[in-house]
Amino acid sequence: MATTLPGSLLLILAAMANAQSSPSSKAAVLQVQNAILTTREGHQAFSELESRFSARKVELDKRQNDITALEEQLRKGAATMSEEAQRRMARDIERKRKALNYDAETAQTDYEQEQADARQALARKFHAVVDKYARDQEIGIVVDVSNPQTPAFWWASGLDITNDVVRAYDAAYPAAGKPKQ
Repeated sequence: MATTLPGSLLLILAAMANAQSSPSSKAAVLQVQNAILTTREGHQAFSELESRFSARKVELDKRQNDITALEEQLRKGAATMSEEAQRRMARDIERKRKALNYDAETAQTDYEQEQADARQALARKFHAVVDKYARDQEIGIVVDVSNPQTPAFWWASGLDITNDVVRAYDAAYPAAGKPKQ
């Protein structure tokens, strides 16, 4: 006995097929992470982020150098320093190291959060550009190949629309200033 779909299900499927615009069989690949960073706005946003956090990095590096100098001073002066002075200096070094580690972890967390926020803001706008580009080019599917979990093993270079989408994004969302070369 052959199994058939109920008549009402066939009608629903037929209606859905007619309601949708004719799907395109064209496919494209896109390196989303690279493309977002390559846009003028992305480049500007991440350059500004690096600039904002560079002062914190310089300050943390200076504190690390100060701790290293104290450790060297303790090592060299161990023979001539009293035990009490050595313990005091070792406690001071340990206190400074803990404070440095805490501040470094906080700075790293802040940096990663701001980086994620910037990437997410750019990704929302980027998605709209990809959607419009794919529709205009009648592309049926765009595969993000920047993620190693994407099951794309090989693709022809002609399918890669990354540069075209970056140009479309830059045209849709011009960066405030000119990109620095």
